[in-house]
Amino acid sequence: MKSRLFNIRLSFEITENKSEGFFLLKNDLISLLDAIQRTGSIKAAAEELGYSFRHIWNELNKWEEELGQSLVNRSRGKNAELSPLAEQLLWTNKEVEAKYKEQIIELQSGISYSFRKAFNSAWDPIVIEGCADSALNLLRRTTDCEIELNFTTSRKGLEALREGKCELAGFNFPKSSTNNSKAFGTFGHLLTKNNGLIFFATRLQGLAVAPGNPKKIYSILELDIASRKAKFINRREGTGTRILFDQMLDVLAVKPEEIEGYNDISDTQFLTAVQIASGKVDVGLCTANVAKENGLDFIPLAKEVYYLAADEKFLETAKAKKFIQFLRSYDWAEFKDQLEGYDFTGTGEVFKVSDVFTADAS
Repeated sequence: MKSRLFNIRLSFEITENKSEGFFLLKNDLISLLDAIQRTGSIKAAAEELGYSFRHIWNELNKWEEELGQSLVNRSRGKNAELSPLAEQLLWTNKEVEAKYKEQIIELQSGISYSFRKAFNSAWDPIVIEGCADSALNLLRRTTDCEIELNFTTSRKGLEALREGKCELAGFNFPKSSTNNSKAFGTFGHLLTKNNGLIFFATRLQGLAVAPGNPKKIYSILELDIASRKAKFINRREGTGTRILFDQMLDVLAVKPEEIEGYNDISDTQFLTAVQIASGKVDVGLCTANVAKENGLDFIPLAKEVYYLAADEKFLETAKAKKFIQFLRSYDWAEFKDQLEGYDFTGTGEVFKVSDVFTADAS
């Protein structure tokens, strides 16, 4: 195919429909190819997308002429199959979404905030910064919970809280971490006795691998990642996931250099999952729900907790009390299938830092 320069233009729509659909970034060609892949036929894809068969047929012809290659095998009597180019376009879209998912969510949130303020100048949401979390994003998208999200990393969220740039900082770390743990070593200096910690959820972290687990990786304890020469992809320092992994390596006396890919970084757990699904890497850490969302096998390793840090003065405000009551009373049953590995027992309880990071028994 002759090299072409394609222009990418972003747009947005204002709608009462809170669902994101199949993709965070909407594109007609990608939506069409995805529908054909999932349904196995152009006719079924047309019905799902709400178009006539002729319209979809013409759209395919237009794009194939523009690209100079076929996108779909349209043999009579057979299911429609995507061409290698079409498959590559879908994977590229998944990788782009996974890599920039946190920024896309932040952008959506920011645009939503601006227009909601335009419609209602008195609207005053709670600004949350820190570790990306699927459950928090579901709250923002599907309820009237007045929050705005800026997903970065746990450490950056706590730094933003100290600088007064947000009202809540979301951060995650291994369950039962003490004041001698790596988690406290990373986050403790960013917390003070004037901070309160709102418990949000327990999440299940583990190893994500390709369907069928072709490398036969079952645990870090067995040192499978190193001994089987599987390519690993790591998370950035300052994330709860990186803390969990490094902590496990320390316990097992495994050196980072024994693990191929230890210094290869994925900016998000969503990108980790897509990289594994596409075969570019063999294994990485993510939460159970992200592995499930991407059709991966999942080997549970540990439970982690996700807290929302706040200044005690903010916790005394009516806005904070309303939010905490909302968390305590919210029924998560509707999202059970989307939040694999989550446990919301105790959501909304407020703790002191010393109650969460207790003294080491030793």
